[in-house]
Amino acid sequence: MKSVYEFLNGYFDRIFVVSLNRATDRQAAIKQHLEGLNYEFFWAVDKKDFTLLDAIKSGVYDEAKAVKFNRHRHSKLSLGEIACAWSHRNLYEKIVQEGYERVLIFEDDVVPKLQMLELLLTTMNQLPEHWELVYLGFLKNEEITPKHWRKKQFYKLLATFRAYKWLTRHHVNNLYPKPYSANLRIAGLHDCTHAYAVSKSAAEKLLKAQTPLYSRADELMTHEVIRGNLAAFICRPTFFDPEDLAWGHANADSYIWS
Repeated sequence: MKSVYEFLNGYFDRIFVVSLNRATDRQAAIKQHLEGLNYEFFWAVDKKDFTLLDAIKSGVYDEAKAVKFNRHRHSKLSLGEIACAWSHRNLYEKIVQEGYERVLIFEDDVVPKLQMLELLLTTMNQLPEHWELVYLGFLKNEEITPKHWRKKQFYKLLATFRAYKWLTRHHVNNLYPKPYSANLRIAGLHDCTHAYAVSKSAAEKLLKAQTPLYSRADELMTHEVIRGNLAAFICRPTFFDPEDLAWGHANADSYIWS
């Protein structure tokens, strides 16, 4: 693991861990999980520090756009989701302003998959020079099965009738990952932002798309990927899990929902 972390330290201009000031429990865990990485904490926006009305009146959050383009049909963002999306957006702004070319981003519930890490260097070396987004950890559509082909046809039908504002027939072709190399796939629709990397050009695109805020942090990347706006890849296998999945349950304390 030491050699892998040394590689990441050299490959990326900066490594950030997005965390709330008050999430001291998670920060203590991160110091153990990521020991050897030259990371720094990027302090997240706390949902306790603003109201929904504040976010709307200030122009930070566009609720009408959120409802229109939400993947889950006419659903507004919760205060916690706004805070999370705002935090990632602020980080993109920092990347652009300070001119970092390659940045690795973790959330503070990330856990390395130690048995897989030995493949990380090999995987990263398979990336093309023009990469913009790389998922080192994610959920949803990890592998493609025959049922995905059937779902794709169903989504094409929905897109024909514009059942989803965020999805057209052209976008349907980008919903699922496609072959690329031994350990990489061209990204499709995936969930989670616990472990990913961006280039400066990706940060610029994500910042522009999320000004004002309208989407969950992970769905923002999904929207840009399926629209063909990002050269995006997923790693197979993945190298990092969110803590609740790593420990075999899905009920970990959430600073977004609690």
